[in-house]
Amino acid sequence: MSNSFYHKDLTDAQWNRIKIVFEKRAKVGRPSLNPRTVFNAILWILKSGGRWRDLPARYGNWNSIYHKFRRWCSLGLFDRLLQLINGDAKKTTLLEIDSTFCKVHQSACSGRKEQAIGSSRGGKNTKVHVLINERMQLLKVILTGGQVHDSETAVALLKGIKLKGIKILADKAYSSAQIRVFITEHGAVACIPDKANFKIKHDFGSELYKQRNIVERFFQRIKNYRHIATRYDKLALCFLNFVLLAACVIHF
Repeated sequence: MSNSFYHKDLTDAQWNRIKIVFEKRAKVGRPSLNPRTVFNAILWILKSGGRWRDLPARYGNWNSIYHKFRRWCSLGLFDRLLQLINGDAKKTTLLEIDSTFCKVHQSACSGRKEQAIGSSRGGKNTKVHVLINERMQLLKVILTGGQVHDSETAVALLKGIKLKGIKILADKAYSSAQIRVFITEHGAVACIPDKANFKIKHDFGSELYKQRNIVERFFQRIKNYRHIATRYDKLALCFLNFVLLAACVIHF
């Protein structure tokens, strides 16, 4: 990617589309940070994978922007942004579940517990488990350590979603009785290939299964952002919100 990619701020049209999400506060006390400037600074971090303290001076004090980002995470602002961008994402006929590994940089390994960092063959990793629709819109995401098997998060990803009449695509890692029963009980159709050692064979639509390229392309797009391809955040909350932001930006 060229350097110009990292310095590309939101256009007026893009900002006008999302500005309603950002909080409005009365002008009392210290002057508040310009939300558009803060958001552009966060985008720079997302795209470049750079450190907060290396933010270009045009964005202002890096520490103030970082704390504003943390506050937005706590307020669920990026969840609301995703809902705005996605619109009617839940109106769908096809859902896909899958996961991807994100290498954890040594600076993120602070020793804090329960920050979705685990060890696998590739070293320290965070696993990003997602549920998306056929329009590549993210409906739900869960972070775990890299050692967690895909099937352990499948039901949690699907819970709370109206599944009746929907086709659900997943790879062999999700071919367990528990997952299949959950999908069937909720009136959905599983398009999941059986593992080679399974004695009971299930119906499988090979043509429909080809659409799993959608979730693979989703991962490829969000990993174009260096802050996602490598995890630099010590806190799972911060990394999770960067994933949400990346899922929004690919639809800007």
